[in-house]
Amino acid sequence: MKNKNLLKGFLVAITAGMLAISATASAETLEQTDVFEQQNGVDEALIQEMGNGYTLEEPLVILNPYGTSPLTAVVIFDTEEETGGTITVKGKSAENDINGTFESAKNHLIPVYGLYNGDTTEVEITLDNGDCKTLEITTEAMEIQPGEIKVEMLDDSAYDYSELTIVCSTGGSLCALDSAGDIRWYYAEGGTLGVHQLANGHLMVPSKFLLKQSYYKSGLTEIDLSGKIYREYAIPGGMHHDFQELPNGNLLVASDSPDLTCVEDYVVEIDRATGEVVWELDMRDVMDIDDGASASIESDGSESVDWFHNNSLWYDEENDLVLLSARHKDAIVAVHKEDKTLAWILGDPEGWEKKSEEYFFTPVGDNFEWQYAQHQVTMLDNGDIMMFDNGTAKVKAVNAEERVTGDDVYSRAVIYHIDTENMTVEQVFEYGKERGPQWYSDWISGVESLDGTQDNLWITAGSNLYNSEEDSHDYGPAGMFIPGLIKSTHIDHVVNGELAFEIIISGENYQALTFRSLRMPLYTGADLDVQAVPEVLGSLGVTVAEDVSQYVEGQEEETDMTGWSVQRDDVKISVSGTYVTENTPDTLQDAWLVLKTDGQLNGYKLVQNASEKEGETSVLASGWVSLEGLEDQRSEICLLLDGIMYNTGFELE
Repeated sequence: MKNKNLLKGFLVAITAGMLAISATASAETLEQTDVFEQQNGVDEALIQEMGNGYTLEEPLVILNPYGTSPLTAVVIFDTEEETGGTITVKGKSAENDINGTFESAKNHLIPVYGLYNGDTTEVEITLDNGDCKTLEITTEAMEIQPGEIKVEMLDDSAYDYSELTIVCSTGGSLCALDSAGDIRWYYAEGGTLGVHQLANGHLMVPSKFLLKQSYYKSGLTEIDLSGKIYREYAIPGGMHHDFQELPNGNLLVASDSPDLTCVEDYVVEIDRATGEVVWELDMRDVMDIDDGASASIESDGSESVDWFHNNSLWYDEENDLVLLSARHKDAIVAVHKEDKTLAWILGDPEGWEKKSEEYFFTPVGDNFEWQYAQHQVTMLDNGDIMMFDNGTAKVKAVNAEERVTGDDVYSRAVIYHIDTENMTVEQVFEYGKERGPQWYSDWISGVESLDGTQDNLWITAGSNLYNSEEDSHDYGPAGMFIPGLIKSTHIDHVVNGELAFEIIISGENYQALTFRSLRMPLYTGADLDVQAVPEVLGSLGVTVAEDVSQYVEGQEEETDMTGWSVQRDDVKISVSGTYVTENTPDTLQDAWLVLKTDGQLNGYKLVQNASEKEGETSVLASGWVSLEGLEDQRSEICLLLDGIMYNTGFELE
């Protein structure tokens, strides 16, 4: 077995468009950076290695070929005849073996998924003709543990050992756990708030680039489990929380207003082939911002621009409805996709003054409770509506003084049956209330069915916080940063209403908290395609500029600004760097990326993070501007920091 680290040949600094800024340098055109240069180089090297005479007995093994998925490898060898076969990545117990197949060929490049972290894993490759080779592949130890992981198998009768649990950590990483709780796959190059397996077997994850604090991403990235990127979708207003692959293959995406003045109240449909927006919905056109407000808004610490807080979506194909989970309305809101009109509102009708009662359901049956501040709405095969009821406050904002607190808090997975002809709703299932505050999850979390029924559920209670001194679990989002609180996630397999399997992740770091989790095999039927050429589709729209000439206090400075970077890619110009000022963090002036065009100063506000020490304030600033709308424009690229203009030495041409 021969080993090779391809990254040593490709992890080189990409200097074009990422040079240190210096105002004394002569102006040069900001060239476009190839964001896929490293990946394309790896693909080319892998293709060259195929056909080089490696055999099944002496294959070439390359660990983590793309540098982003450390518990993977590829095995390269040739056979005289075309043949397929199987691969088994051995588990510490037989039930945790990970199995895959590969198609018939002479030149073989086989991805290996499911290696143990910092350990040696046996990998068995068997050809269709019976030839077999067992490899021992050792990975370097990586700091990838989200917390202490414990598992308990109570009833394995419905547990599918061929699938692993993909944990979407709030710390920004994805990891796959087997039934023993061992990490068998890891990826930390994208977002985790909105991850799904696509019909083609790939994963779609939120893109890396942040449009707006704190989790508003520039779009979506399609990857395989080796970490190879196939497509990136840039979206005006970006994405957050969720998307759904529609029956026509397009992507229905939870987004923000294109100018980012309002967040989590916008939905777009993205053409899968072009990345273009082909349908959009602004919930400000459907309902009043203040109507039906949730008491969760206050404890969430949300700004007024987050009046709706759509944290998931679902497309009801039979009725052509888009279902949105509006946390800050304590409601599932259904909108007719064709004409964008309101169909119905599933939630507590208290506090709704501007919407007719005809949109609301009347509860029937026993043991009914409304949901509050819910997450992840889905529909079962029979049309019932399922969600994770976080149970935050359990009252509307108009009754905030009656907020449920202390030992009375609880969360649950809940299923409702609705009758839209008679406008009635019946609660047909719940799980979690009986677990009490120890299972309480004030925010994030979710539930999905593994077979389309209520009898086989996968539930993530992702944000339980515990203060041992006060013996309290009653904490909201701000609590994840409080030192000393024990953070924990409960991931439960509930079969016929009973707990059958549970994963508990716990620790003092907020990485132990989980946005959601999902079940999938590591070998999905989507082969690693080294011939596929990645592409960026769509755009970020036109970024609204502000005339910043009134903020300039002095002449343009010619001061060295080593340490800053400026980059142009397919869809945007982005800058980042640090500066020092005598202003305190609370008196800090806004910082701007400025395009100076024929004397006009068009500014795009930067995000700033400041820290004060010994009478000085150090500021990390970053931001971007979309290239759309800047065609045929020649501009000097400047920065406005602390009232002073600095020329970067680059031009947009």
